[in-house]
Amino acid sequence: MEGSGEFLLKEPPTDGISSLRFGSATDSSALLVSSWDKTVRLYDVDSNSLKGVHNANMPVLDCCFYDKSRAYSGGLDCKVICYDFTSSFEKVMGKHDDAVRCVEYCPEVGVIISGSWDKNVKVWDPRHQQPVITASNPERVYTMSCVDEKLIVGTASRKVLVWDLRNMNFPQQRRESSLKYQTRCIRCFPNKQGYVLSSIEGRVAVEYFDPSPEIQKMKYAFKCHRILSIFDEYQMQSVNQNNVNFIKDLFLLYLYHMVYSIN
Repeated sequence: MEGSGEFLLKEPPTDGISSLRFGSATDSSALLVSSWDKTVRLYDVDSNSLKGVHNANMPVLDCCFYDKSRAYSGGLDCKVICYDFTSSFEKVMGKHDDAVRCVEYCPEVGVIISGSWDKNVKVWDPRHQQPVITASNPERVYTMSCVDEKLIVGTASRKVLVWDLRNMNFPQQRRESSLKYQTRCIRCFPNKQGYVLSSIEGRVAVEYFDPSPEIQKMKYAFKCHRILSIFDEYQMQSVNQNNVNFIKDLFLLYLYHMVYSIN
């Protein structure tokens, strides 16, 4: 059911949605959607129209914009694919040994980053079809986020690794999630001072990179997505949103809970 200020997009995916990405500030009406129906779809939200569809061979797990017409995606076919929605041209950038779970574009460094269940993060120069760097992680990669040169990787077994894209020989930090259960999504602060992490138990954690006691006191976690069932028990909903507005939503929730706890 549509409420005030919301509407359903026309021609939606026919299976589960795996990723949502809005365009840049200069093209904020563009929405990229990947799905288990083996498609990546480009929408114009303002006109509620489907601008193009890329049909993959296997379910697609993530996608990201490269520019207004081109997007990168990865999925169960283990490939990192670039698709031009204007010319309908597809280029396979490269492959992993297992499913590609995450793809990111870092315009400041000019690279594409892919994370896989094969435990590797690969950094690609868009001009070539071989990875510039392959960085090994301790577990399967489930989520990634980058701001400028800083890359945050969340893996299975609740591991978090902080990388510098200018030197991927070793991670800057190795951490463990402060939440009890599997990590679903991670997003770096725009100021690169920390990150927000969500998990399948319906909790969100706000973490800081600075290890000093004064800064670590600012860490915070809260529960959300709780639904009261007919048995008066709370059902947990995993927090698995994965779009560019996710960090804004989490900060609003964070500020709300901070104010609530003080009052």
